[in-house]
Amino acid sequence: MIYKKIFNFQFSIFNSVKKQKGFTVLESIVAILILSLSISGAFSAVQQGFSQSIIAKDEIKASFLAQEAVEVIKNIRDSNQLYKIQNPSTSRTWLYKIAESGDPCGFGNTCRVDITTPTSGTYLYTCSGGWGSCNNLSQNQTNYIYAYSGASSNFKREVQIESISADEISVTVRVYWTKGLVTRDFKVKTVLFDWI
Repeated sequence: MIYKKIFNFQFSIFNSVKKQKGFTVLESIVAILILSLSISGAFSAVQQGFSQSIIAKDEIKASFLAQEAVEVIKNIRDSNQLYKIQNPSTSRTWLYKIAESGDPCGFGNTCRVDITTPTSGTYLYTCSGGWGSCNNLSQNQTNYIYAYSGASSNFKREVQIESISADEISVTVRVYWTKGLVTRDFKVKTVLFDWI
């Protein structure tokens, strides 16, 4: 009789365990951990996407600023060539106001391009030293043109011209900008010819 009572006891080790409904504490902790990791992974991916889009936007601006400087120098070269065609007896060369002796971008100088100063007769201005010596560009808050008056931007554009031969020059444009603690740069190098 005592033997039967012991085995009929409700919590006997010989009785099968009743199936419980719901989660154990361990299962809940694992589920919360997996959910937290997936959510933080998604947030991290979104943050990386935003960061990369800002970097891409700045790189696009830098490429346009560099191309603008190249186009200004090409325009000056072409204007000199057209002047020479119209005035064959002139002593003006194809490098006039670009890289002749005494010009702002003379060989070995670093210069800046300012597209808003055509009345001064030049778009090019000498900087005080080598790469990194020019002032930051400013952005006009009305028409959003980058120049050297207005609200200061984080972009800096510099130009150097090197002689390759009497009829050929190399134009290098570098645009620098800082985002946070990182300084980035975009560089364009092109070759211009005396096409007359």
